[in-house]
Amino acid sequence: MAPESDGQKVKMERRDCEPMLRGHVWPALGKRRTPGDILYWPRDDQLVPFTHWAVYIGRRKLAPHGQSWMVDTCEVTGAELPEAVVHLWGAADSSTRDMSRDAVVVYNRVDEVGGTPYDGNLKYDAAHTPMKPDHILERCLKALGHKVYEERFGGYHVLGNNCEHFATWARYGWNQSDQVFKGAMLGAAGLSFINPGLGALAMGVTTMLNKEISSLRRTQSNNFKDHAEDADEEVDWVVDSLVRNTEDHFKALDEETRAYAERREHLPRGATMSPEEEAEEERKRTLLHFDSRTSRLNVAGWDIKFGNSERVEEGDEDEALKEENAPEETMSRPVRRHDRDPVEDLKGIATGVGSLAASLFGGMLKVGGALASEIASQHNAHQEKLRLVREREEAEARERDEIAPPAGVVIEEIAD
Repeated sequence: MAPESDGQKVKMERRDCEPMLRGHVWPALGKRRTPGDILYWPRDDQLVPFTHWAVYIGRRKLAPHGQSWMVDTCEVTGAELPEAVVHLWGAADSSTRDMSRDAVVVYNRVDEVGGTPYDGNLKYDAAHTPMKPDHILERCLKALGHKVYEERFGGYHVLGNNCEHFATWARYGWNQSDQVFKGAMLGAAGLSFINPGLGALAMGVTTMLNKEISSLRRTQSNNFKDHAEDADEEVDWVVDSLVRNTEDHFKALDEETRAYAERREHLPRGATMSPEEEAEEERKRTLLHFDSRTSRLNVAGWDIKFGNSERVEEGDEDEALKEENAPEETMSRPVRRHDRDPVEDLKGIATGVGSLAASLFGGMLKVGGALASEIASQHNAHQEKLRLVREREEAEARERDEIAPPAGVVIEEIAD
């Protein structure tokens, strides 16, 4: 994968388990690939769809001695190094490497992980200031060569310590996984259909736990100082990041406006696709699609707005809009022919609804069990921290003769 020039679109390549998203493919907004970027790939081969995350390191590889990077060229063979990522991933023989319990921080070529990745910077940079690229690469080096990440945060956990936690730790300095929080909120929303009161309580508890866990992880990560900081340089970096994020925000708005104007709002941003792929995505879109800008819900070709429904064929949208604006006495509702098989349309709708229901209730079960595990883990860690604090305070008090020594210890003063 050669570096892209500014403004050049990326050819969309994906695998069978990678559905298309409406996000920006990487690199987004005409930028260049920069070591330290975070990327993600969508996956739908599990009960609940998710995204796999990694940190892009450019053309680098761990040197044989494990203390530094080889850049561009291999020191052993002299061959050009491929573009690569560092991420939490399972062994090659795992049933699913993305969610394997034996996952550790590993090195892989970008094309080994999946098809075209999406830009993860846009999801987080607006709310969190990234570290400098050199610092991100330093963290990846220590995580890969010295296993400091596993030593500090333990083994892989689908909700408590997954690939997104590692990617955000490397780029921003602390662990976070938005897809875990959103999955928990989705499970709570599904619970609201069964019991609204219990669902609202679950949402509140989930939000509170997310804030508390995020606060603990910020504190834990702030204690991990892996590079010297210059106050003036840090301030300049933060200001520059804010300016870049503001520019990116308005560029992203322009991209959204252009996508809707070109009727490509259901496709990935910044990607080129084959006519066959676009036709397939358009077919999926017409089965069940809601356009928030015009408040229209399209179900298998039935265009619904303000409680009225009418069959709208491809290419007839403009005519339908004219009919809506025409006087009532001149409006007509001709029966239009359509080439699609209604049975296939209904099958598509049923499949979509079934997948949604499975995601909701499967997410509820997984999130409930994982949240309980996470709460127990955090509670044990908190109790251990309190025990260490108490022991330290007692030791300091003994040194100041503020408390009596333990039973059985006799202190005898010897005269000079």
